[in-house]
Amino acid sequence: MKRNLKIPTKCVLLLFAVLFSFACSKNNNSGELKSINILEAEKSELNISEIAESIEYLPLAGDSVLATIMKVVHANGDYYVKDNKSKFLRFDKNGNLKNQIGRRGKGPGEYRYVSNFVVHPNGNVYISGGKEGKIMVFSPEGKFLRTFDISQKYVSNFEVFNDNFLLYFGPGAEHIPENMEIVDTNGTVLKTFTNQYKFERGKAILSFTGECIMYPLNGKLYFKEIFSDTLFYFDGEEKIPKIILNSGDNRFSPEARTKAIKDLSADPRNPSNALIESVIQRSLFESSRYLFYSYGFNKKGHILILDKKSGQQTEIDREVGIRNDLDGGPNITLKMNKNDNTILAWVDAFELKSHVASEAFKNSTPKYPEKKKELEELADSLSENDNPVLMLVKLKE
Repeated sequence: MKRNLKIPTKCVLLLFAVLFSFACSKNNNSGELKSINILEAEKSELNISEIAESIEYLPLAGDSVLATIMKVVHANGDYYVKDNKSKFLRFDKNGNLKNQIGRRGKGPGEYRYVSNFVVHPNGNVYISGGKEGKIMVFSPEGKFLRTFDISQKYVSNFEVFNDNFLLYFGPGAEHIPENMEIVDTNGTVLKTFTNQYKFERGKAILSFTGECIMYPLNGKLYFKEIFSDTLFYFDGEEKIPKIILNSGDNRFSPEARTKAIKDLSADPRNPSNALIESVIQRSLFESSRYLFYSYGFNKKGHILILDKKSGQQTEIDREVGIRNDLDGGPNITLKMNKNDNTILAWVDAFELKSHVASEAFKNSTPKYPEKKKELEELADSLSENDNPVLMLVKLKE
């Protein structure tokens, strides 16, 4: 016997309202993608007290001397520090040296150099650049454990992604059909992403530190490719746009890169106008409140600081940095995030001692005179040849 199912009118209306509300919400969210015209930001000097609450200094023990620091990662209470000569050390929370991670060489378990590294939630350290077509795995104590194969010879950048890894193979020349992969801790490919920005290869080799920038924040992984103005994050395995850092006609395009390669191939002594007139990203990271975007343009270094709370945009000279009016210390160039609200910077021991001995420091009137005194005592305790001093800058929320 056939029966007609009758749904009360109120239920139908309620269901329609819910679906309509969801559709509107989805449309509104897709229409809220914020766009920042980075070359139109207000150019200004900046005091660190305008964005930060405090600075903590952490001298790194000089048992093993570092050259120029390239990357610092804070994980499991320790600081993993790599310099430009591939010396790779682990320090405790007080700056005491715990151990070296591997060593350079051609023998078993040794690496040619450390291009990049990440610390996985399992505690192990994963290194790229050590051997072609492989990721090397070390224990926190620095013992070599194993390697796993990857699909390309070189990884431009990689980061932990939901207990797996996001790998970026770059630069994305025309011969690379997929330039991004998600792999597990054994190198098994879980997902690939098509290379959307192909350019022509030439005789000149042209590469950049910011080919694809990645960083974690609030449990999500963010990334921005050098050819794209859009910063993305991952929702599951789906790429979601977050914000557009609009460089307009000065965007560094695959066509601009192709022209720059041809120009440099013809005359390596002269910089190509295609590079000078393009915005070339260098670094990008965030705190809960601020976004920091460092780039080169027109032969100068720039840093855009976006206050996500107020919407205020400030551009500073990368070579000048941020004036330290909290304790009178040297100007600060923020490097990368330690966590969601603390940013890392560092200063050479020689530079810190020279600054504290200067008349500018002696005559300065910072907001916290007692911190100035502590900084002076710290500088006096250092030797000019000591390791750099980490700066832990706690930002305003």
